[in-house]
Amino acid sequence: MAERYRKRDDEHEQLVKKAHEKAMDGGKYTAVEIVLWLRDRKGIHVNLEDGHQAEAADLFEIVLEQRGLPPESENVFSVWLVSPLLELRLKNHHKPFQLAQLWDDFCAMYTDSSADEITRDEPVVMFQRNVFLTLEEEMKAIRGYGEYKSSNETILCLLYHEAKFNVAEGRYIMDPSDYHALAGIQALIHLGPYDPKNHVPSQYRANLSKFYPPHMYKFKLQLLHIGKSKERPCEELFMEAHRQISANHRHEIRGSVLRDLYRQYLQICWKYPCYGSAFFEGVIEKPCHKVKKAILGCQQTEVLVAINTDGVTVTDKEKPEVILAVPYEELSWNLDTNEDEDDLIPCLLVQFLCKEGGSCNTKVLQIYSRQAKLMDALIDSSVKRKLQRGSLHGREDYGDGGGEIYRNENFCRKVVNKMEKMCLTTYSLEGTETRG
Repeated sequence: MAERYRKRDDEHEQLVKKAHEKAMDGGKYTAVEIVLWLRDRKGIHVNLEDGHQAEAADLFEIVLEQRGLPPESENVFSVWLVSPLLELRLKNHHKPFQLAQLWDDFCAMYTDSSADEITRDEPVVMFQRNVFLTLEEEMKAIRGYGEYKSSNETILCLLYHEAKFNVAEGRYIMDPSDYHALAGIQALIHLGPYDPKNHVPSQYRANLSKFYPPHMYKFKLQLLHIGKSKERPCEELFMEAHRQISANHRHEIRGSVLRDLYRQYLQICWKYPCYGSAFFEGVIEKPCHKVKKAILGCQQTEVLVAINTDGVTVTDKEKPEVILAVPYEELSWNLDTNEDEDDLIPCLLVQFLCKEGGSCNTKVLQIYSRQAKLMDALIDSSVKRKLQRGSLHGREDYGDGGGEIYRNENFCRKVVNKMEKMCLTTYSLEGTETRG
């Protein structure tokens, strides 16, 4: 296993070393203008002497100072390099400028994008939520108390804006009722209290993309062109949610309302397993009869893999729904780099506990992805941190097949794993393959 991790890290280290050497070739360093972006769409412009050598920790301190954030923010946020093709969390000693110089190489290594797409892709330095922040730590950080009360409100605001971004991007798969509730909260924050004279259906319809993920309104708009739908239009439910949340807060002071609304928005997001995750692209095999597979070949489903401090979630991108959510207490995993197979990309093997027909067994899902190494590293770090906190339950009870499956209710509520959507291999707890 040690050899496997060395191979995984070597490629990354070689790129980092190459970036440093490339920067050194430029001779004397000059001042570099850097924009540090936050998820509230505000940027901090700074000119740094020897900016080529600035570390992520240096940029982090600038944001803390400029936004007046409290010391506990060091655990809440981190510095990332983010682009439409790839997102990388930086360690404190990483040098963003140097890594950005080799962004094309990182994209070629970790994405399936074309050469033209990679050439056009450019990363920005983003200050956003630390993927290693637990839900309990987040709740504590936003309480607000003592001399840091106002700055903790800034933490709350930034977390709200990041959650809002992930909702609109379709990364958080939720019940439709919760999407409408979130849209109502967001409307009160950004559009003000509901006013029937100014807030009309056409305005809500024009703003759907800012408040909802695409699958909530695009398909429904297409149905309207085909014929009458029994479902109420999204903009109508949007307006109703805005009207309701406005009525609930009509007697409150603006400042206290904002704090409450930010918190309400996050509390809805907290219920879902994808919250606080880093996201990765991948594909899995669709279940298929052997004869059909022999004729048509292997059919695949594009998936989005979300990894946070509690577990792993797999979302079907074609029909946006969560098909698998597994807490670390029920998870084993392995990385197959497929280095000896020219036509295969790396694969993350996820093994999880499952109860079927009164018996307990395990199933294995193969996720093929250029980012499998990144997923493997993040799961490994998350599990180690969970063990250090003493919050990861042991699995000794499963040895004789008589134990109950441990269920992280906070992680798995709102989710029913959809086994029929995945091509799985099934094993008994003794390790014997039972069926494909």
